[in-house]
Amino acid sequence: MRETNLLVSADVEMMACDGEVTDFYVENIPCIWVWDLSSRETAEYWAVCDYVNSNYKYDWFSVKSWSASPIIKEK
Repeated sequence: MRETNLLVSADVEMMACDGEVTDFYVENIPCIWVWDLSSRETAEYWAVCDYVNSNYKYDWFSVKSWSASPIIKEK
C-alpha cells in the first residue's frame, strides 16, 4: 500500500465546557496518509480532529487551518 508519513500543524478554535472560547496552535501531529484510501487533505484534517478529541475536553471545536510536511527519513 502506498503511504506517506506526515507531521501536521493546525490553528484551532475551541469552546471549553465552561464556555470559554480560545484559539490555539498545535503542531507535530503524526499522520499517515494512505494514498488509496483517502485524500491527503482528509487524512490531515482527521489527524487534527483525533488529536484535539484525545487531548482536550470541549463543547465544540473548529479546525481553522492546517498544513503538513512529509517526514523525511534519514538513510
